[in-house]
Amino acid sequence: MIPLSYFIVGCVGGFLAGLLGVGGGLIFIPFIEEYLKSHPISSDESVKYVLANSIAIVFASGISGIFRQYKQGNWDWKGSLNIGIPGAIASFGMSYLIENGHWYSKSSFQTIFLGFLLISIYNMLFSKKGQVTDQTTEVTFQPNWKKWTIGLIAGTTVSLSGLGGGVIMVPLFRMLLKMPMKKATALSLSIVPILAFASLLKYTNAIPYALINKGVFEVINHDQYWLIPNHLGYILLPIVLPMMFGTIITTSYAQKKVNSIPVLWLRIIFALISITILVKTLFKLLK
Repeated sequence: MIPLSYFIVGCVGGFLAGLLGVGGGLIFIPFIEEYLKSHPISSDESVKYVLANSIAIVFASGISGIFRQYKQGNWDWKGSLNIGIPGAIASFGMSYLIENGHWYSKSSFQTIFLGFLLISIYNMLFSKKGQVTDQTTEVTFQPNWKKWTIGLIAGTTVSLSGLGGGVIMVPLFRMLLKMPMKKATALSLSIVPILAFASLLKYTNAIPYALINKGVFEVINHDQYWLIPNHLGYILLPIVLPMMFGTIITTSYAQKKVNSIPVLWLRIIFALISITILVKTLFKLLK
């Protein structure tokens, strides 16, 4: 795929992130996996590349969303930090275990990814409006244990799946905090970069295991180190940069337009995209 194609993918993922508060990882992951097919790395090692690069692009979409919320004067920074900080700790810890171990395989990643897709599809298609009883509920007045629990679950979700955490945060905000859909998506998107930053920091400063096996720690050999051209740790710059650029543009635009779109449409769009990716991922898992 050429850089323009990745830019378009970033635009699509960013637009959906702005509408749905999910970070866009549902869109980015299949294209990152496709890019990795042309490079000589093991399937289990490729999981770390997928996680790292999806998280990097998701981080950009979240920053763009926060910027738009700040300009509109509706950024709930206290609520974001209250949920995001416990989530960031969980995200960093789990990313450390994944990056420094060999226990997390490609099949494990695909299975967990499918699980989160099923949760999001169920919530968007079958959740009842009655879940949200108080349209004026503020996250500030919710019990801390609920907010911290959501943060820990979301942070773990980011590190295990490469998603922004919104795929689990939006349903939990609706179920536990009784938040309306549009408010839940806005808060979710503002938390996404907090969760992603901790994992991103870990992957950016890492040396891929494939390179360590080739003796990079002992003798820095240019040809060995650039096994995959233009990378920063596990971050693949040729695909991340155009996707980030597209994401930043469209996430902010979608945030501006989200209030004019009926909630039912948002839920249907989210569910249809999730179903499409679920079928594709399930097909890969069963091959």
